[in-house]
Amino acid sequence: MKLSNLEYFVEVATEGSFTKASQKLFISQPTLSRRIQELEVELGVELFIRTNHGLVLSNAGEQFLTEANDVLKQVEHLSHMFDQQEASEKGTQLLRIGYLPNFNMRKMYDLLEHFKVDHPNIKFLLKQDTPMNLTDGLTNGQYDVVFNLATYFQHNEPIEKIPFIQNRLQIAVPIHHPLSRKKQVDFADLSQETFILLERQQSPIVVDYVVSQFIHYGFNVKANSYVKDLDAGLAKVSVGEGLAFLYSGMNDGSLEDKYHIKIIDLKNDDTDQTIVAAFDKENKNEYLRELVSDE
Repeated sequence: MKLSNLEYFVEVATEGSFTKASQKLFISQPTLSRRIQELEVELGVELFIRTNHGLVLSNAGEQFLTEANDVLKQVEHLSHMFDQQEASEKGTQLLRIGYLPNFNMRKMYDLLEHFKVDHPNIKFLLKQDTPMNLTDGLTNGQYDVVFNLATYFQHNEPIEKIPFIQNRLQIAVPIHHPLSRKKQVDFADLSQETFILLERQQSPIVVDYVVSQFIHYGFNVKANSYVKDLDAGLAKVSVGEGLAFLYSGMNDGSLEDKYHIKIIDLKNDDTDQTIVAAFDKENKNEYLRELVSDE
């Protein structure tokens, strides 16, 4: 197995793109693609899943990435073990980061970009995941740090949580809906409405909380349809198919104009919907606490 192929694999995995990786490695994209294919043939597994939206690691690829990075770190250590200067910063360090889909995560990207300036040896492996998978992945070591809703860590003592993005539940209504003139609405105002909900596996906290609140006010939620992402839900709101719940953290300020809708705060939302940066206190990665404390 060629060490260069391992280096190429790690670069593609962390960049999430053959184009970006080939530019950083100063090799042609066809050459890089061929070298990754060689590695896949040698291992007998598919390391990447090619989709219309880009490139993601397969399950085998995720396992191999950790081992490959460890091998490269050890080789780097051996090549500098007789240097007079400290070489601890020379080897590539990998941070595996999980984060929520649908949310406006510009603040996270700004944080990572700033951290990278001071630590050029750091590579980030970024992956979107459901809230439950982010929590489980942090516990089982799949992720080093996750950006997730605080409610998913309520009874998880080994996890350190640092508030990252303030967040609250909101409702999206068609622009000419009677509720669109209000600055806030209560669940009691929604008894006669029909809703478009995110599929429960995407955001069980939202779905369960909404259902429980409707029951509390004495009526059942009337769901017109279920969608996999926020864009699909808001598109349905815009054409009058129902109302949709969303978090303020999903809104980058453009959603009302983009979908020709009105977004309104919900009253009496007393659950902790903050997005936190969370990591396992027992994780030995030396950069974790420094990363989240930079926020």
